Amino acid sequence: MGIKRKIKNYIHIKNHYPLSDKNIVPDKNKKNILIIDSQIPTFDKDSASNRITEIAKFLAKYYNVYLMDWRKSIPTIESKKYIQNFNNHNVTVYAPFINKFGIMKGKKHFINSLLPTLDFVWCHRPELFEYYLDFFRKEAPHAKIIYDMVDIHYLRMERGLEIKYDKQRAKEVLHYKYIETELCKKADKIAVISDKEKEFMKSFVDESKLFTVSNVHNLKVKPEDMPPFEKRESIFFIGTFLHDPNVDAVEVLYNKIMPLVWEKLPNLKITIIGSESPEFIQKMNSENFEIAGYVENIIPYYEKCFASVSPLRFGAGVKGKIGQALEYTLPVLTTEIGAEGMFLEDGITALIAGNEDYQKFADNVIAICTNTTLWNTLHNNSEKGIYPFSIDAQKEEIFSMLS
Repeated sequence: MGIKRKIKNYIHIKNHYPLSDKNIVPDKNKKNILIIDSQIPTFDKDSASNRITEIAKFLAKYYNVYLMDWRKSIPTIESKKYIQNFNNHNVTVYAPFINKFGIMKGKKHFINSLLPTLDFVWCHRPELFEYYLDFFRKEAPHAKIIYDMVDIHYLRMERGLEIKYDKQRAKEVLHYKYIETELCKKADKIAVISDKEKEFMKSFVDESKLFTVSNVHNLKVKPEDMPPFEKRESIFFIGTFLHDPNVDAVEVLYNKIMPLVWEKLPNLKITIIGSESPEFIQKMNSENFEIAGYVENIIPYYEKCFASVSPLRFGAGVKGKIGQALEYTLPVLTTEIGAEGMFLEDGITALIAGNEDYQKFADNVIAICTNTTLWNTLHNNSEKGIYPFSIDAQKEEIFSMLS
């Protein structure tokens, strides 16, 4: 790091830190886990971040849990609410500080102070595992390294290439395939996000290394406490546009599905929620097809809409947007790929169409917005749909992985 950057960082820390006032004292009788992510997880912006946030909060009840952002040497001011959220659940998040002698202590100091006592290093996402594998093998040989796949990236990308070929993405597929089918063998334990992906990974890794640690969702409300069918209007889609399947899904909604819906329900509005939308998506904005961008509080959409729609044509893993809707007892409309690994039953806990059956998806939209009985069935079955993702259903698998 250059001297100018060091001075700039020093001044920034002096002016804005600490980002949280809570001082977490580790319990010497507990084991130590370091979670490394590509960012400080933003639980309200993407599914993977929400998942690792919930996992970290759960682990902190039984372990000393530390979390580190891989990319940034100093967390931004915008990370403050996320750091405070972790700290409130006894998760220590890396942040540089200036000691009593006026010397700035950064990421190197943070890692070095943990190395002698680390029991587990949890690498969240393939890039992190690839980058840190050799370092922690050398510097903390006593620590077990957990590779958290999040989903099978190369499989998701391959499915996307079948729909829309991209030369650069094809190269990325080869790189991720190497990490996810070869390099992964060097991990002590591998967290996969569904039993379906565990079965897939058995072709590459010994089954004893594989553990299913899925999204964590819990029912946030009771069905009877939410507004009834008669007080609802419109539908919505949610998902970050940094994720290719979400970009494709919105294009499908705009070009293929909603025109069919509007033939029967011309005034039905759909809202598209998500950060980092590209310009061509923003140009889709209209009165009945609203591009809302990032929305900090999405609970009102769970309260006022008929359904959350997810017409995914490719992807892998389990879908956080579906789990979040079920948390608020909101009916979910998705595709076979969207329902993959989610334990959903068509007509019982969700409405499921073929991946490219746009007419069926449109018919499902029309049905959920007009059929009170159908809406109530899905609404009241949300707890059944979400149970496999509760912490109670997963804790034994997590403890087994950390044994």
